Amino acid sequence: MQLSDFERPPSLRGIHGSPGTHANFDHDYWIRQAQEMGIGIYKLMDDGSGSVLEFARKLRANNIMPIVRMWKDRPNPGTLPSQDLSYVRRYVEEGITRWFEVNNEPNLPHEWRMGQWQSGGRPELVVQNWLIDAEAVIQLGGYPAFPALAQCSFHPECSSIRWYVDAFEWLARNAADRAREVFSRGAWIATHDAVLNHCYRDEAGEWHFEYPYDPVCQADRPGRTIMDDDNSLIGHRVPVQLLREHFDLEVPVMSTEGGVFVPHDGTAQWDPRYPAYDIGGHAERTVAMFRWLERNTPDYYFGMCPWLIASELMGHPPGPWSKDCWFWVGRELPVVAAVKQMGPPLMGPRPEPEQPVPGEPSQKARLISQWMTDEEAQEWLDHFAQDEKYRTLFRTESRGSD
Repeated sequence: MQLSDFERPPSLRGIHGSPGTHANFDHDYWIRQAQEMGIGIYKLMDDGSGSVLEFARKLRANNIMPIVRMWKDRPNPGTLPSQDLSYVRRYVEEGITRWFEVNNEPNLPHEWRMGQWQSGGRPELVVQNWLIDAEAVIQLGGYPAFPALAQCSFHPECSSIRWYVDAFEWLARNAADRAREVFSRGAWIATHDAVLNHCYRDEAGEWHFEYPYDPVCQADRPGRTIMDDDNSLIGHRVPVQLLREHFDLEVPVMSTEGGVFVPHDGTAQWDPRYPAYDIGGHAERTVAMFRWLERNTPDYYFGMCPWLIASELMGHPPGPWSKDCWFWVGRELPVVAAVKQMGPPLMGPRPEPEQPVPGEPSQKARLISQWMTDEEAQEWLDHFAQDEKYRTLFRTESRGSD
């Protein structure tokens, strides 16, 4: 399949629905809220019994594309039960959705059965089971997601980057034909691109979400790439790059959680190099994030579903997600009005890499790093074109056009 063969959502602006697996709430009210915010993608969780099927059907009828995670408590290691697959069939055959997640954050201990977790998240075992599920979902006409990870960079126990590297290397060495087949027939990449506070607006009014390639990070740690730190809105580039490297393929990418997190206690500032923000800043950054994605992501990027629209108001018991939401009990956060005021998504062609003039050699700026693509290197250079000290990290290589 080519990117053009996949259903594309009406906009890349999405939202993660309730953290629960039911839809015992006023469907019309929440669909109206989503429509007023210009939402084109809605992430739901089904417990394997069709628990959100009717709500998903109504979303589809209102031109909002559902993504359904087939939820299981501590799903690893394992594969989808036959009942889950029977509802995958219904979602597809009844025209509700073809987009499914079959696993979730296997690099975290709480996504594993008791006694099964091992440091590193056992990527070789997860991808073996994922291939089984992916083949089953594709056979039913669905699009299975490669598992989204919790972005942890090189955390000693839960590293997302190391997990991705090991997973794709295992697939390439041990199951290359099967992996190529599923990625060629409907598999896509789900991610949880978490901005944290890795964004800011410069003196010219331009927002920067390209961490770690932004001027602040590069001034502090020159040459840092996404393969060093994926705590970023562009963290999805890690699996995208590895898929290209091992299989020379490109598939759709959607962030099914993440985004700009709601600050719980006044302000949020994980990284002291970047500004803190409060709930007003959360609204401002969320709007800027959606606009930045519209202007800066390539064609393979289909959408962002920030965590989280609501919890108790959708019938979920009070718990750890209560303050993560855009809609609290008795309070609507500023982000809701801000997103509603955005209006329709920006339309037009996505950015494309600059093409060399036929017959002339092209100069490709390359970072001295095995992990930076030509496009990323040029992006990095563009930010620092006036500062010669950064150019010492690069060499130029003249090569004829392809």
